Amino acid sequence: MSSLLLFDIDGTMLRAYGAGSRAMMRAAVEVLGERCHGAKINIGGALDPWIFEELARHGGYSIDAAAHSAFRERYTVRLIEELDAADKPAQAMPGVLELLGALREQPHVTLGMLTGNYPQTGAYKLRRVGIDPTWFSPIAWGDSAPSRPGLVRAALAQSPAHQPCDVIIIGDTPRDVHCALENGARCLAVGTGDHSLEELRAAGAHEVVADLSDASVLHAMLRAGR
Repeated sequence: MSSLLLFDIDGTMLRAYGAGSRAMMRAAVEVLGERCHGAKINIGGALDPWIFEELARHGGYSIDAAAHSAFRERYTVRLIEELDAADKPAQAMPGVLELLGALREQPHVTLGMLTGNYPQTGAYKLRRVGIDPTWFSPIAWGDSAPSRPGLVRAALAQSPAHQPCDVIIIGDTPRDVHCALENGARCLAVGTGDHSLEELRAAGAHEVVADLSDASVLHAMLRAGR
């Protein structure tokens, strides 16, 4: 039986230096209104549709499908603009490209993805740093389920040969850890996001690494899972 690795995007595989959050705020203000400014939202590990709802709630705006669809379209445009204009270009995190290349050659590994991003914008971010979204299957995008734990179940539905015990979630936030624990999966937490190694350990991560340039911990988890 192969192990199913579900990689997060932001803070785990790449860093966009705030381009996504800036683009989201611009899109929300343009689609909903100025009252979206000032919202204090913990976006780390959050689902994009949920972030939109929180921005709308903060401003006192109604939430409906038409507004959400308009926001998604505007966010895509603004994200491209923000990435093009950024002082720091988006980049892959240390060791990620090398690790993905090695894992794609492993016969007992299924490379998947679990992310809060919308499909179009998430795929665009990945391509900007040299990661091909087609390397991953299954993929649970941020609109695949109403909660992050639900994304694990969405990924497993696309990969019926796997069980939760086969899954290793690789992410950088306590939300990544919690969604693994809630589903009976394991979590490798990486300290390349906004949370310290101590926070990730306290959240219950099975293993914690500073970054993915040393893949020995992940390989040990894969061996233990066979």
